[in-house]
Amino acid sequence: MSGLLVGGLLGVAVLVAPGRRVPRAPDVGSPRPRRANRPKAGDEALLGARQAERAAALLRAGIAPALVWEHAGGGVEGPAEASPVAVRAVWRLVTATGAPAADALEAAAEGLRADAAARAAVRAALAGARVSARTVSALPLLGLALGAALGAPPWEALGSGPGRLAGAVGGVLLVLGWSWSARLVASAERAAR
Repeated sequence: MSGLLVGGLLGVAVLVAPGRRVPRAPDVGSPRPRRANRPKAGDEALLGARQAERAAALLRAGIAPALVWEHAGGGVEGPAEASPVAVRAVWRLVTATGAPAADALEAAAEGLRADAAARAAVRAALAGARVSARTVSALPLLGLALGAALGAPPWEALGSGPGRLAGAVGGVLLVLGWSWSARLVASAERAAR
């Protein structure tokens, strides 16, 4: 019985621990291809802001516009395709209208930094909601472990028809609650984009 209690408490700890993942053992014999480390949207905005600021500084230093992007981390004639859309759009506007390029790029960098800060604030605000959802989802498992520790093993109730029905309904409600919480958090993240 104490082994079941320890196992249940370890399971609850894994569910509730924020940001912790259980490492997987590597597959033997077949190398697994590594995914490219793609930056998050906020990181992408910060990288684009840095690139735009470098380009603006190079323009102010007197570097020819045709050479700026080679030194700022872009393509030969403009920002690379990996640059944020805002940087590419500002550069197209500047080349089409003759507007002051350095000022426009610095304004784009400020906007990208503000966007990255807003995304970081949303992620921080949603962290509490994620932990709360995990904790509430883990409470039924903790209750089962506590019942077993106190001498009322819950699996004995599953031997009867009403016990099986209650267990099935409880399991369905637990999955629905977890799904609903995940959708609420995902909806808030999408709204912040």
